Amino acid sequence: MRRSLVALLTMLCACQRSAMPRPARSDIPIGARAVVLQGDGVRLRAFEWPGSGTPLVLLHGLGGNAATWTSFARQVAGRHVIAVDLPGHGESPVALTWDFAPMARQILGAVQGRWPGAHIWVGHSWGGKLAVAVAALDSAETRGLVLVDAVQASALAFDPPPFVERLFAGELDPWPTLDSALASASRLPQYSPWTPDVALAFRRAVTVQPDGRVVPLLARGKAVAIMATFAQDLSGSANVLRIPVLVLSQPKSPFEGAQRKLFPTATYVTVEGNHWLQISNVSATSNAVTAWLQQHHL
Repeated sequence: MRRSLVALLTMLCACQRSAMPRPARSDIPIGARAVVLQGDGVRLRAFEWPGSGTPLVLLHGLGGNAATWTSFARQVAGRHVIAVDLPGHGESPVALTWDFAPMARQILGAVQGRWPGAHIWVGHSWGGKLAVAVAALDSAETRGLVLVDAVQASALAFDPPPFVERLFAGELDPWPTLDSALASASRLPQYSPWTPDVALAFRRAVTVQPDGRVVPLLARGKAVAIMATFAQDLSGSANVLRIPVLVLSQPKSPFEGAQRKLFPTATYVTVEGNHWLQISNVSATSNAVTAWLQQHHL
């Protein structure tokens, strides 16, 4: 009787687990190791590429995840690189709030808890504005800041819903199968050029349902809620920074004018490509960062 009860409970648990949504794949990028970060009430997933020098801590943009930096991390060979799944992205749980101040405290606490000491913060898009907030909190230990076509730290007034539809068209609705999802994503600008590294990043941005449908982690409501925080003014955070700053921008970036006002002494480099420069032109992006690091002996 007892054996029958144990078998029944085991079967029920297995069925319950199989009904849960699961990531399409959870591969670890070649050369990296998966790390779980904990601190200040948050648990985050990250990838670490061991190396030397002050760690580069990479914060992705809206809809991305740590794997979007894979090719970049590989091209800054020899450096210690850490890429974080921000809350609600990749394998990190959703945040209680998207406001920059509490999120910056959580990110800093989690990273410092695992890698105390100096850091260089690197942020793309949304992650760039967040990197400014984190660097300001970590001003005593921050050695540099890199903004990759980043949302400006000053207030950005716009209407998020139509912008979400334009920027993430083709990535907000479910696909019937994983094959159809991969075929569709391979044609989107945020995943171009399509490479194995980029395919891995996409697979970490979706979940596969029990019926085979593929659902993006970036729901419309979440995207709008995060973009609404771009109206927050973090100019004060930018003003306290007394460190080398590198600003990489796509041609005709909508953010560069504001960045020049916030960081008048920064190094500015225009990189051919689209908004996702660490994917669309990873060689030029990594070369610019490497040259800047060498220039400032970082």
